[in-house]
Amino acid sequence: MKTMLIPILTVAATCTAFADLERKASSEFTHKYEMIKLPTAEDVDGSGANDFTGNGDWCKLGSGADVGTCFMTIKGGQNFTSSAASGTAGDAWLRLGATAASGYTIETRLKVTACTGTAGTLLLNASYDVKNHNSWLQFYGDKLTWGSNVLTNMNTSAWHTYRLVALENKYKVYVDGVLINKTDLNNGYGYNSALNRLIFGGGGGNYAGTAQVAYLRFIKGAYAPLNDKDTRLPSDEFDVKYEMSDDDPRISTSGNATDWTISGNGGATISKTGGVLSVIPNGKQTYWVTTDAAWKNPVTEDTSYTVEFSTKINSCTISGGDRTLQFWVGTPRATGNIIIGESHVYWQISSSMGDNILLDSSDNTDKEHKFRISYDGATRHGFTVWRDNVKIGENLVDLTAYNGASCSFVRFGIPGSTSGGAFDIDYIRWTLDGVHPPYTRKGMMIIVK
Repeated sequence: MKTMLIPILTVAATCTAFADLERKASSEFTHKYEMIKLPTAEDVDGSGANDFTGNGDWCKLGSGADVGTCFMTIKGGQNFTSSAASGTAGDAWLRLGATAASGYTIETRLKVTACTGTAGTLLLNASYDVKNHNSWLQFYGDKLTWGSNVLTNMNTSAWHTYRLVALENKYKVYVDGVLINKTDLNNGYGYNSALNRLIFGGGGGNYAGTAQVAYLRFIKGAYAPLNDKDTRLPSDEFDVKYEMSDDDPRISTSGNATDWTISGNGGATISKTGGVLSVIPNGKQTYWVTTDAAWKNPVTEDTSYTVEFSTKINSCTISGGDRTLQFWVGTPRATGNIIIGESHVYWQISSSMGDNILLDSSDNTDKEHKFRISYDGATRHGFTVWRDNVKIGENLVDLTAYNGASCSFVRFGIPGSTSGGAFDIDYIRWTLDGVHPPYTRKGMMIIVK
């Protein structure tokens, strides 16, 4: 069990139906629609019938870098609906059995790419029983509304995670884990018919535009987001550690290692001395790749992970010194790749260096430098990169040249004839239990087991 390091906080008590809500990550929700399939083709609750109804022609599933997302083109009245009688297609929301006393929680991650409707691009509406209890969250390009009332002005064209929590006929809305309504919200829409439904998409002709959606998840019960924990973690507490010492049989210079193998054409000299693994190229490419046992088998498309390694760039054979070492890490959903040179760190999004993102221009030849990469598989917030405990990139997108569904590895080396140079690796460590910013063991903290 890991030690959690939590800053000292002062919390003011509140008197509300939502006081002291249990916290739960949406990856633990009972109903998860991950946009690998359309919700109209899913039977998540095992009822024998699909959980949603509706024509899915307006929602195209992505591929490549966008695998696991749905591109919505809404022209009014196009939505996914779960409102059918029990035992038929579209009955998942009814079968959930949410009530005022139990409450419910719905979370979605999306971005609005165009908004042309007078009521916004799309809505998230949920209700139950005959007492006119309606949540009514509407997404515009520059704001979020609750029914006809502006909830917050914000840029919805970027990826955000939205959570709607209902309890005792009151509502709360969180954006990226932050509560945005200071007082509890009331019924969002004055509809007086008996309703027990969930609608996601366009509710009528006044909704129009396009959006990209990563997931829709819900659960019976009212749950606040898991956003108040101190998730910082030093890499010496990571679960898997490869130290480049001569007596570690898992790291081999011959390709006969327990956990690592060498692939490519072997055009490099690899040696281990004094706890450092050195790679010197012979003008050709080489890779070191983990085996299934070390990485591929434990991870899934929803795995959240953090990987850290220490490296020193010794020389570069390419003009500008920007393609000496590449370090890749991926799960079945997303693949990230950083390119490290003498005085550059890039985030790779295509095979063209001109398309890639410059993260840092510091010297990488003066000493060993630590690089940490994390990916949030639960919320799909993208990749975050730190250099020597300083964040240099966040919300970084997947490598577009790869289909995330087919890639699962940790890999470092020299990826081709356009790259080359000598580098040292001191260690590689990872943990598969979440996104962990660096922790430097400074400051007064409470230690909670």
